[in-house]
Amino acid sequence: MPQMPVDKELEIIELRNNTKVTLKQVKDLLGEAVADYLPVFPNTNPFFKLMFKLNKWDGDPTAFVKPVPCAIYIKRYIYGRFDPELLPTLLKQTNPLISGHIRKYKLFQFLNEDGRALLETYVDDAVNVMKDSINWFDFEDKYTKKYNLIVQLRCMEAK
Repeated sequence: MPQMPVDKELEIIELRNNTKVTLKQVKDLLGEAVADYLPVFPNTNPFFKLMFKLNKWDGDPTAFVKPVPCAIYIKRYIYGRFDPELLPTLLKQTNPLISGHIRKYKLFQFLNEDGRALLETYVDDAVNVMKDSINWFDFEDKYTKKYNLIVQLRCMEAK
């Protein structure tokens, strides 16, 4: 008996955390072209101020160039809330280096309006958990449990 052709974009994939997604769902969050830069983390948003406080970092959280862990944490805890295929797709976009580790575009510039709205919700969620945390370890513990994120946390809290 002949089989019907399968549309790979509509094929349901079950992830390790039991979430079910399709490639089409991931692509539906991507924009057709790079969007204009409108900051997701403006200085009026306490995201970086709280990140610096919880990590006990010195320096200015409003400075344009942030410590390298900021990019890692944003990918892990903000983009990590999206379908797992979204971040690798965003990282594959043409995005030349300007200087050091600074790229021409921010990852969110590749998202469409729906993707950007989700991103802003995820940032707000992180800020709310940060406000109720005593340090970064506490934030990671609370946030990953609340949003069922599968990430490797430190085994012990750093003193």
